[in-house]
Amino acid sequence: MALSHTASRAGHVAGAAMVLALFAACGGGDGGGGGSRPRSIPQPEVATARDGVLRITLRQAPATITVAGQTFRSNVFNDSYAPPVLKLRRGERLDLTLQNRIGPADVQIDAAEETNLHYHGMSISPLAPADDIFLHIANGADYQYTWQVPDTHPQGVHWYHPHPHGLVEPQILSGMSGMLLIDGVLDHFPAFARLDERYYLLKDIQLPGAQDGDPLTKTINGVLGGVIRLRPGEMQVWHLANVGADAYFHLSIDGVPLWELSRDGNLRAAPEPNESILLPPGARSTVVLQAPDAAGSYAIRTLNVDTGPQGDPNPEIQLATLIVEGERPYSADIAAQLRAGLTRPAVNVDTLTPAQVEALPITRRRTVVFSETEDGNTFFIDGKEYDPARDDVVVNLGDVEEWTLLNVSGERHVFHIHQLDFLVQSINQNDVDETGLRDVIDLPYQQNGVPGEVKVVIPFTNPLMVGRFVFHCHIVEHEDGGMMANIVVLPPGQTAMAPARMRTVTAPRQPSWRGMLPQWLAGTPAVPRPVWEDALCRAPAANATIGTSTSTGTAASALRLR
Repeated sequence: MALSHTASRAGHVAGAAMVLALFAACGGGDGGGGGSRPRSIPQPEVATARDGVLRITLRQAPATITVAGQTFRSNVFNDSYAPPVLKLRRGERLDLTLQNRIGPADVQIDAAEETNLHYHGMSISPLAPADDIFLHIANGADYQYTWQVPDTHPQGVHWYHPHPHGLVEPQILSGMSGMLLIDGVLDHFPAFARLDERYYLLKDIQLPGAQDGDPLTKTINGVLGGVIRLRPGEMQVWHLANVGADAYFHLSIDGVPLWELSRDGNLRAAPEPNESILLPPGARSTVVLQAPDAAGSYAIRTLNVDTGPQGDPNPEIQLATLIVEGERPYSADIAAQLRAGLTRPAVNVDTLTPAQVEALPITRRRTVVFSETEDGNTFFIDGKEYDPARDDVVVNLGDVEEWTLLNVSGERHVFHIHQLDFLVQSINQNDVDETGLRDVIDLPYQQNGVPGEVKVVIPFTNPLMVGRFVFHCHIVEHEDGGMMANIVVLPPGQTAMAPARMRTVTAPRQPSWRGMLPQWLAGTPAVPRPVWEDALCRAPAANATIGTSTSTGTAASALRLR
């Protein structure tokens, strides 16, 4: 049942609350764990477009939820820890009204806070009313985001979450994150077009009573210790997204290979078999899996991830159980056709490929260094904490840059850049993360004096990205602690951009009845409107160029990455 096609926002919110109430404890059921009987992991609601437009309201507010067997109050979207999946196709438009009603809760947040919304993985404009993270929404205010999926946008899994610097970790750890899917991955793998699709949100949370330093609790759709049921030999498509704040998920199912079709919303050339899938914070994957022929129970685990001597613990745990039972769902012929699809390449690929990015001439090379203080409380990019008014990197549309990312700290970091994808060329320290087109990549920690090193090629070629946006560590505790930087993409013929400016949308001021009375008597009552306030505006002299760079040629011709 979709949460779209609404004629009024009030009706939408009421309808959403009623539908979500059908799931015990709002998107997590009993949450599993806590000695409760294992239960099936529920699926989130899926919101789709009508007549080319997906209209939806997301309300951020405290609600009573149950996660991993514990019931408590936390700030979430639409009263659910597993909020709606926003499912769009190329050419469709999103009209999303964000209502900020964040307030005191049992975890993470004890007062009203500003917020906003970032559409992670989307190659859309960084300007309002699209993906502008420099725009904040005050408590009590509403804001309507509007943007259209480009006709050439790659298909795959993305996600949405708040991005107000300094408040990102508590808001995501509270549960304010959800999946965003650009439908169409199976258009390129037609053998799997009729398979059932499932949506799994991988989240971390610090439950009430947890101690600092303890591993964060990890769940699938809010459930720990639940079950997923398949029939012998059944194949399904799973959309997986690490939409948590700080934790790594390294997923495996005992004896069941995971055939990856897409990573971070970028098609694989053909289904790639994996015994496990590493998903650093922010990473996503679409996979096909086939249940074993033998009935039985198979553990779904997240494996141990060594995050380094300064890192947080990510031990192995069993997240859920795959139960295989019942009759076989396919005839022998259909089963053979499905298995054959695992060896066939993607068809009708119409987006930029790794080989095409590899062939682009490099305009400039930079080295960017990620570091932190010994106590792990302050984080830097090239020795600088984040300053929203400083432009750290300035490039021209059409530039293609090679960045060497160095991690000189004793814990992993996760590189992410907004508005685009990059090509991962190499990773050292025997890191198991994937190369190819990505928008997040693990940065290994320094070992024996050797920094973790990742080489990436970044094509600044899509005209939609013109403007100012950010790159940062997607372990959002590190981002909030200073590990973020601004980047400006200039249009042709422009040599500078207006200084960065943080803006806040405030709630309408409600006039008193005394002020309203004369206008009411005159038949023209005032209509309160949101107020824009400048929160920060510093001199452009604060600007500096990040990284060590060398120019190696002219800008490449403009090519669309996404």
